[in-house]
Amino acid sequence: MEKNYGDISSLYDLNWGDEYPNQNDEGWNIIRIYGGGTDEEYIHTNVIFPFKVGLKDTEWGNYYTIEQAVNEAFEFYTTNPKSSYANRFRQGSSNTLWSKIYGCENEFYNVAETQKNGYTMGKPIYIPKGKSYDEAQRVMPYENGWMHNGYYRVYIAATQERIYGIKLKEWAVTENRNKLLLWWLCGSTVFFLIFIIPLSIKQITSNKKKSETLYQRLTRLCNPSQFMDSANYDKEKVEIANFIYKTLMDTNPDDKEALDVLQRRASEDLGICLINTDQLTELKEKVNPKNFMKPYNAEKVALANELYSILTREGLTYNELTEVQEKAKQL
Repeated sequence: MEKNYGDISSLYDLNWGDEYPNQNDEGWNIIRIYGGGTDEEYIHTNVIFPFKVGLKDTEWGNYYTIEQAVNEAFEFYTTNPKSSYANRFRQGSSNTLWSKIYGCENEFYNVAETQKNGYTMGKPIYIPKGKSYDEAQRVMPYENGWMHNGYYRVYIAATQERIYGIKLKEWAVTENRNKLLLWWLCGSTVFFLIFIIPLSIKQITSNKKKSETLYQRLTRLCNPSQFMDSANYDKEKVEIANFIYKTLMDTNPDDKEALDVLQRRASEDLGICLINTDQLTELKEKVNPKNFMKPYNAEKVALANELYSILTREGLTYNELTEVQEKAKQL
């Protein structure tokens, strides 16, 4: 005992070493919690506790008990200004602190223990069967100094540090990503159904109308059903449209003269405009003389000027439109 413990005459094992924490032992422990490190490893914690008590021989005798020595050691660590814990010790504060730390968890992150690499440079207070000294040094509590006076020495141990950091909840992120993807797909589908499809149908219909032949346009616009709206029913126009429509059914789609007669009557008697607005707008843009100023082309400017003036003329007829459309191919 002289070699390892100096002036200690009687050494008592508090039975902490075989298992920690040992619920059968009556002692104390101080939990140390502090911030440190960077990135994920930012909460460090370990525990100090007494594991042996040595009583000394004195000239007047030694009347200390083990319990007294252990209790005085606790008082020293928690109240004596010479102790590094005195000004920072709060009874039960670790529970409050941990409740606040875990209270910061949210849907995607939590506080979890991380794996520490390396080991604490200290002598293990106990080496379990089957473990080497090096292995015990990595996992077991180690000697961490002592508190003493002229009558006793209380030996203190410290547990290995446990380090906690912010961890991503992979399953929560994956689940949320899948939900977002589902909502995005649903939203895209709804958007497609509400906006894209109607616009596409409208565009297809518009293109179809612009590419109609005179026969097809007359057949569509002179259909008697166009004038059978109950709110604006027009008996006379229904009769005229019926005549034109019946005549169309008996007319060859390539009979230009017959179609010219029918389109004039449709315009004069039914007030039908055979000129498609989108078609006229596109044609104006195509034959605008400004298009041929850079680079300058005198011949195209002259032809474009002639065609553009026809398109902007009041009372433009369908035949004039088709003639301009044909001549515009030269530009």
